[in-house]
Amino acid sequence: MAGLLGILVQEDLLDHAFLTKRDPQGTLRVSPHDAQQLGLSEGTLARITTSRGTAQAVVEIDDRLQPGHAALPNGFGLDLPTQDGHTERTGVALNTLTDLTWRDPIAGTPWHKHVPARIEHRPT
Repeated sequence: MAGLLGILVQEDLLDHAFLTKRDPQGTLRVSPHDAQQLGLSEGTLARITTSRGTAQAVVEIDDRLQPGHAALPNGFGLDLPTQDGHTERTGVALNTLTDLTWRDPIAGTPWHKHVPARIEHRPT
């Protein structure tokens, strides 16, 4: 059974459509409270700035998030092939926002789940 699970996971990871079924744009999720405080609306663009870089993402207001917390999904920001032979980038590559010096002191792995960031409304 473990072999079958491994095959399914591998096939899902190779099929980028699997990553975008529920969230095709790789949205930035924020709480209703934070959205109101920051002037963000569902579907608008926000700018995310960390010590390492800046990105923009489409906003999704999610009441499951606590004020002061935001979430971006993994697996986005890649150049993927399109039907016509070109490439398309959707969402944010999280590694462009995470600082290699912000890491666990024992394991040395970068902290991807606790990254200080500034989020701003991006005028269209």
